[in-house]
Amino acid sequence: MTALNRPDFPKDPTKANLNSNAPVEWIGTISPLRSDLEGNQALVLALQAIQQARADHGIRANSELARSHLKHALSLAPYDAELWLALAVLEAGQDPDGPAAIESLKMSYLTAPSDARLMPLRLATVTQFDALTSPDLRDLAQGDVRLMLTRQPDQTPALVSAYRQASGRGKEFLKGAIRTIDPARLRTLSG
Repeated sequence: MTALNRPDFPKDPTKANLNSNAPVEWIGTISPLRSDLEGNQALVLALQAIQQARADHGIRANSELARSHLKHALSLAPYDAELWLALAVLEAGQDPDGPAAIESLKMSYLTAPSDARLMPLRLATVTQFDALTSPDLRDLAQGDVRLMLTRQPDQTPALVSAYRQASGRGKEFLKGAIRTIDPARLRTLSG
Protein backbone atom coordinates (compact mmCIF):
# COMPACT_ATOMS: atom_id res chain seq x y z
CA MET A 1 0.00 0.00 0.00
CA THR A 2 1.38 3.37 -0.90
CA ALA A 3 0.62 6.73 0.59
CA LEU A 4 -1.33 7.57 -2.54
CA ASN A 5 -4.07 5.05 -1.78
CA ARG A 6 -6.43 5.55 1.12
CA PRO A 7 -7.18 2.31 2.91
CA ASP A 8 -10.77 1.25 3.35
CA PHE A 9 -11.77 2.30 6.83
CA PRO A 10 -12.13 -0.95 8.77
CA LYS A 11 -14.94 -1.74 11.17
CA ASP A 12 -12.20 -3.05 13.45
CA PRO A 13 -8.84 -1.33 12.93
CA THR A 14 -6.95 -4.31 14.34
CA LYS A 15 -7.99 -6.25 11.26
CA ALA A 16 -6.84 -3.64 8.72
CA ASN A 17 -4.46 -4.96 6.08
CA LEU A 18 -1.64 -2.43 5.94
CA ASN A 19 1.65 -3.31 4.33
CA SER A 20 3.49 0.00 4.37
CA ASN A 21 5.79 0.53 7.35
CA ALA A 22 7.62 3.70 6.43
CA PRO A 23 5.99 7.12 6.44
CA VAL A 24 6.30 8.96 3.18
CA GLU A 25 7.70 12.34 4.19
CA TRP A 26 7.91 13.67 0.65
CA ILE A 27 4.16 13.98 0.21
CA GLY A 28 3.89 17.41 1.80
CA THR A 29 6.90 18.69 -0.10
CA ILE A 30 5.94 17.49 -3.53
CA SER A 31 2.30 18.43 -3.31
CA PRO A 32 1.55 20.80 -0.44
CA LEU A 33 -2.02 21.45 -1.57
CA ARG A 34 -3.06 17.80 -1.81
CA SER A 35 -4.72 17.30 1.55
CA ASP A 36 -6.06 13.94 0.35
CA LEU A 37 -2.53 12.55 0.12
CA GLU A 38 -1.67 13.84 3.57
CA GLY A 39 -4.92 12.38 4.90
CA ASN A 40 -4.28 9.00 3.28
CA GLN A 41 -0.81 8.76 4.79
CA ALA A 42 -2.04 9.93 8.20
CA LEU A 43 -4.80 7.31 8.16
CA VAL A 44 -2.35 4.54 7.23
CA LEU A 45 -0.02 5.55 10.07
CA ALA A 46 -2.91 5.80 12.53
CA LEU A 47 -4.34 2.39 11.67
CA GLN A 48 -0.87 0.86 11.97
CA ALA A 49 -0.39 2.49 15.38
CA ILE A 50 -3.80 1.23 16.52
CA GLN A 51 -2.96 -2.30 15.36
CA GLN A 52 0.38 -2.23 17.16
CA ALA A 53 -1.14 -0.78 20.32
CA ARG A 54 -3.83 -3.45 20.47
CA ALA A 55 -1.32 -6.22 19.76
CA ASP A 56 1.06 -4.92 22.45
CA HIS A 57 -1.74 -3.89 24.84
CA GLY A 58 -0.54 -0.31 24.99
CA ILE A 59 0.15 2.81 23.01
CA ARG A 60 3.61 2.94 21.47
CA ALA A 61 5.84 5.67 20.10
CA ASN A 62 4.27 5.16 16.66
CA SER A 63 1.07 6.66 17.99
CA GLU A 64 2.84 9.98 18.58
CA LEU A 65 3.94 10.06 14.94
CA ALA A 66 0.47 9.04 13.80
CA ARG A 67 -1.20 11.69 15.99
CA SER A 68 1.14 14.33 14.60
CA HIS A 69 0.29 13.34 11.01
CA LEU A 70 -3.43 13.20 11.80
CA LYS A 71 -3.44 16.66 13.34
CA HIS A 72 -1.58 18.08 10.35
CA ALA A 73 -3.94 16.37 7.89
CA LEU A 74 -6.95 17.63 9.85
CA SER A 75 -5.59 21.16 9.71
CA LEU A 76 -5.82 20.82 5.92
CA ALA A 77 -9.07 18.83 5.78
CA PRO A 78 -11.12 19.33 8.96
CA TYR A 79 -14.16 17.74 7.29
CA ASP A 80 -12.63 14.23 7.19
CA ALA A 81 -14.56 12.08 9.68
CA GLU A 82 -12.27 9.06 9.23
CA LEU A 83 -9.29 11.11 10.37
CA TRP A 84 -11.23 12.47 13.36
CA LEU A 85 -12.22 8.94 14.37
CA ALA A 86 -8.68 7.60 14.01
CA LEU A 87 -7.45 10.49 16.16
CA ALA A 88 -10.16 9.78 18.74
CA VAL A 89 -9.12 6.13 19.01
CA LEU A 90 -5.46 7.10 19.46
CA GLU A 91 -6.32 9.80 21.99
CA ALA A 92 -8.61 7.45 23.92
CA GLY A 93 -5.79 4.92 24.10
CA GLN A 94 -3.54 7.59 25.61
CA ASP A 95 -6.06 9.29 27.94
CA PRO A 96 -9.54 7.72 27.82
CA ASP A 97 -11.23 10.49 29.78
CA GLY A 98 -9.24 13.33 28.25
CA PRO A 99 -10.83 16.18 26.36
CA ALA A 100 -8.84 15.39 23.19
CA ALA A 101 -10.50 11.98 22.84
CA ILE A 102 -13.96 13.36 23.53
CA GLU A 103 -13.62 16.32 21.17
CA SER A 104 -12.20 14.14 18.38
CA LEU A 105 -15.13 11.74 18.76
CA LYS A 106 -17.57 14.64 18.60
CA MET A 107 -15.94 15.88 15.41
CA SER A 108 -16.20 12.41 13.89
CA TYR A 109 -19.93 12.43 14.59
CA LEU A 110 -20.46 16.00 13.43
CA THR A 111 -18.58 15.60 10.14
CA ALA A 112 -20.30 12.33 9.14
CA PRO A 113 -23.35 11.73 11.33
CA SER A 114 -24.81 8.89 9.28
CA ASP A 115 -21.76 7.23 7.73
CA ALA A 116 -22.46 3.54 8.31
CA ARG A 117 -18.79 2.61 7.79
CA LEU A 118 -17.77 4.58 10.87
CA MET A 119 -20.59 3.54 13.19
CA PRO A 120 -19.13 0.27 14.54
CA LEU A 121 -15.78 1.72 15.60
CA ARG A 122 -17.32 4.99 16.73
CA LEU A 123 -19.83 3.20 18.94
CA ALA A 124 -17.20 0.80 20.29
CA THR A 125 -14.93 3.72 21.16
CA VAL A 126 -17.61 5.85 22.80
CA THR A 127 -18.84 2.94 24.96
CA GLN A 128 -15.49 1.39 25.79
CA PHE A 129 -13.76 4.49 27.10
CA ASP A 130 -16.60 6.08 29.07
CA ALA A 131 -16.85 9.05 26.73
CA LEU A 132 -20.55 8.90 27.54
CA THR A 133 -20.00 11.35 30.37
CA SER A 134 -20.47 13.98 27.67
CA PRO A 135 -24.20 14.60 27.09
CA ASP A 136 -23.46 15.54 23.48
CA LEU A 137 -21.72 12.23 22.84
CA ARG A 138 -24.57 10.33 24.49
CA ASP A 139 -27.02 11.91 22.06
CA LEU A 140 -24.76 11.34 19.06
CA ALA A 141 -24.10 7.71 20.03
CA GLN A 142 -27.84 7.18 20.52
CA GLY A 143 -28.25 8.32 16.91
CA ASP A 144 -25.77 5.67 15.77
CA VAL A 145 -27.65 2.99 17.69
CA ARG A 146 -30.94 4.17 16.19
CA LEU A 147 -29.57 4.09 12.64
CA MET A 148 -27.89 0.73 13.17
CA LEU A 149 -31.11 -0.83 14.44
CA THR A 150 -33.58 0.75 12.02
CA ARG A 151 -31.68 1.25 8.77
CA GLN A 152 -28.60 -0.95 9.04
CA PRO A 153 -29.79 -4.34 10.33
CA ASP A 154 -26.57 -5.91 9.05
CA GLN A 155 -24.80 -3.90 11.77
CA THR A 156 -26.36 -5.92 14.61
CA PRO A 157 -23.13 -7.93 15.09
CA ALA A 158 -21.27 -4.63 15.50
CA LEU A 159 -23.71 -3.64 18.27
CA VAL A 160 -23.11 -6.96 20.01
CA SER A 161 -19.35 -6.52 19.66
CA ALA A 162 -19.52 -2.98 21.05
CA TYR A 163 -21.56 -4.28 23.98
CA ARG A 164 -19.05 -7.03 24.76
CA GLN A 165 -16.14 -4.54 24.74
CA ALA A 166 -18.01 -1.78 26.57
CA SER A 167 -17.34 -0.52 30.06
CA GLY A 168 -20.06 -0.85 32.69
CA ARG A 169 -21.43 2.58 31.81
CA GLY A 170 -21.23 1.71 28.11
CA LYS A 171 -23.20 -1.51 28.59
CA GLU A 172 -25.93 0.32 30.51
CA PHE A 173 -26.07 2.97 27.80
CA LEU A 174 -26.41 0.38 25.03
CA LYS A 175 -29.11 -1.54 26.91
CA GLY A 176 -31.05 1.67 27.50
CA ALA A 177 -30.69 2.87 23.92
CA ILE A 178 -31.77 -0.47 22.47
CA ARG A 179 -34.66 -0.74 24.94
CA THR A 180 -35.88 2.69 23.82
CA ILE A 181 -35.57 2.00 20.09
CA ASP A 182 -36.30 -1.72 19.69
CA PRO A 183 -36.83 -3.65 22.95
CA ALA A 184 -37.04 -6.98 21.10
CA ARG A 185 -33.38 -6.64 20.13
CA LEU A 186 -32.16 -6.69 23.75
CA ARG A 187 -31.92 -10.48 23.51
CA THR A 188 -29.22 -10.17 20.85
CA LEU A 189 -26.83 -8.64 23.39
CA SER A 190 -26.71 -11.78 25.48
CA GLY A 191 -26.39 -14.18 22.57
